[in-house]
Amino acid sequence: MVEPRTIIPLSSPFSPSSDDNNSNTIIGSSSHQKSQPLKKARGRPLGSKNKLILPTMINQANGNGPKPIYINIPNNSDLIETVVQFARRYQVNFSVVSASGTISCATLHQTHSQIPTFIAHGPFTLVSLSGTYINNNPLVATSSLSSSNLNLRGPFSISFTSSSDQSFAGIVAGKVMTANKVTVVILPFQQL
Repeated sequence: MVEPRTIIPLSSPFSPSSDDNNSNTIIGSSSHQKSQPLKKARGRPLGSKNKLILPTMINQANGNGPKPIYINIPNNSDLIETVVQFARRYQVNFSVVSASGTISCATLHQTHSQIPTFIAHGPFTLVSLSGTYINNNPLVATSSLSSSNLNLRGPFSISFTSSSDQSFAGIVAGKVMTANKVTVVILPFQQL
């Protein structure tokens, strides 16, 4: 014969001191009490929901993450040539993260024009500069920094504006001359 048992609803609070809420309580006159294990709770364990997971790029507690390098380029200097010479001198590969300052002229590559290059004369406010330079390319180490050999170093993209709100953007195809001090932020990396 099956004996009736006390059922505890999941929505009611459990009180260990109360005999009414004990799931092992048996109603009846049996002299043997059967012990049944408590039912396993459903769902996620407490405290496991919505935990913040930090990406490894942001969590640099170990100190081994890449450190940005700020390069101050003086006026009347070629911006790209100066940054590439820095990479060659210290034998590093890098990606340009940002740049700010004033440039006097820039040579851009035009993809949809009969004229392959375009020289913009300024002054211009530098909006962005981006690109990657790989230092261990043997063609790069022996090439000059003329506009015809610039594509061996990897493309650099640039955008800038004039004081009359004209915007220019494109791939660098030659010299980018600074008008005032320009600051370039690069992130060095090791090639795999």
